[in-house]
Amino acid sequence: MDSSRRKYKPVYAVLILDLLIYTIFAVSSHHYERLTGDSTLYLSIAEKYVRGDFSNAVNGYWGPLLSWLLVPFLYLGASHVFTINAVNLIFGWLALIGVWKLSGKFRMDDKARGIILLPMVPILLFFSLIEPMDFLLLCVLIFYLNAVASEDYPDRLSNAVFSGTLGAYAYFAKPYGFPFFISHFLLINAYHYFRVSSEKGKKSVLKNAIAGLVVFSLLSGVWISLISIKYNKLTFSNMGRGVFASLGPGSTHNTLEKGDPIFFEGFFEPPNETAFVIYEDPSYARKKTWNPLESRRSFKHFLSNFTENIFEGLRIYDSFSRLSIAIVIIYILLVFSRPFKELLSRGELLWPLLTVILYTGGYTPFHFEARYLWIVNILLLLMGGKALHELFQTGFFKNRTTANILTVFFIVSFIVTPVKSFLDISNDNINKGMHVLGAELGRRYDIRGNIASNREKVEMSSHDAWHRTFRLAYWLNSRYFGQARENVSDEELKSELLKYKIDYYFFWGDPKGAPQFLSHYRELTRGEMPGLAIYSLNDKIKEAGRVISFHERGKPVPVV
Repeated sequence: MDSSRRKYKPVYAVLILDLLIYTIFAVSSHHYERLTGDSTLYLSIAEKYVRGDFSNAVNGYWGPLLSWLLVPFLYLGASHVFTINAVNLIFGWLALIGVWKLSGKFRMDDKARGIILLPMVPILLFFSLIEPMDFLLLCVLIFYLNAVASEDYPDRLSNAVFSGTLGAYAYFAKPYGFPFFISHFLLINAYHYFRVSSEKGKKSVLKNAIAGLVVFSLLSGVWISLISIKYNKLTFSNMGRGVFASLGPGSTHNTLEKGDPIFFEGFFEPPNETAFVIYEDPSYARKKTWNPLESRRSFKHFLSNFTENIFEGLRIYDSFSRLSIAIVIIYILLVFSRPFKELLSRGELLWPLLTVILYTGGYTPFHFEARYLWIVNILLLLMGGKALHELFQTGFFKNRTTANILTVFFIVSFIVTPVKSFLDISNDNINKGMHVLGAELGRRYDIRGNIASNREKVEMSSHDAWHRTFRLAYWLNSRYFGQARENVSDEELKSELLKYKIDYYFFWGDPKGAPQFLSHYRELTRGEMPGLAIYSLNDKIKEAGRVISFHERGKPVPVV
């Protein structure tokens, strides 16, 4: 027993050190950067639960699990910044422990498992700065894979129950979890069924498959019933339909607008009286649906998107690590270099590869973002660790110097993107900038009411007027109706502002480009905030030119 403890002590030390380092960095830095745009949506929904506004809290677009996790913090009076940082800290702990446990399913030695843990801290710190619902989904999927990929899966009914429960949690975290769990759970059960040779073992697999699906159906069925009743149709989510509608012929995807009419078809009233923006539930947004089979042009457009997404997926793989494609190729070679019967007994080769292909393929008809594939990032890291373990058994890599060089290259390849992105976010972050600006606007001008803005089309790397103003609306306890329609005339804009009872119009960019009729309304900032003019549409000035002269300039407030 003592020798066993000595053997495992260094590896456990790496895990403990990872937990400690992640905690220090997560607690001590980037508090406001984690208040992302989607975080404000989940916070707003969670606040509905706290207030007892359950009818509006039920949402067919955003998964409910993250909002449910935020509720206890908000109910106890925790601040928004504390709440978001607390859940991200917990997600990081869970992910580290889950990856450590999952690495045990890959039949690699403790040296390889320790190597895998080394890049985890920068990877997870980067994840914590992006979107919490994708971080949450990652944690759930890691523990789901721990259960469903266990070699003793056929022998323990608890594995199936745990898998079904976590499958429902994956769906509650993000709607994509619903189709993924069903397809993946059936696929892995088929793998277990053919892997075991005894009739008793096959019956156990069938029993587990049924049990897991029953548990999943019972849990997810409650939420499906609630949203189906709310929207008067049977649905497990409105997200896929809405996203696919934005990808139709003629749409462009090289900006943050991603072809979504919410960004270019004018104003959209928030979906309910307690919502602050239409994106809190885009189910109610007007979107033109399309079908790839409706015409030859539509089908060609679909094939073009599909092909483009395949290459985009490969690019995302490459961003995770320069070795990602090589790791996949090595796994494919290892799979096909073994007899079929032997392959089924080497599950650490088969199920990760199937999971990567299935998970990535599910997004191919839609569009990719790197955060959608975070579980693939983790699996590629684990698969790479397994590849290292195999290589270290060969004569060439038994040389310590050669093995160390390969190890360093492997670790560095997985941390380049997280470290670079972490530093970029530190230097220029819209989330922190808009939180600070929102507090300043509230203090100076007491802005609260209905807000709209001009349309500012920018490149993908920049944040446009919509993405800045909707963040401000949340921190100003206001309602954002979106941005003006493309090529709208001054008369049409004036009519739209009146129709939606807009109180404040935010004009981003050079104020000389503002519509002429706005000169008859009080401009609040008086030029003190370069790049932003705010017109109070309830304060029509009597003397033209008195307010719009931008005199008495104060100290400028940076606008991100």
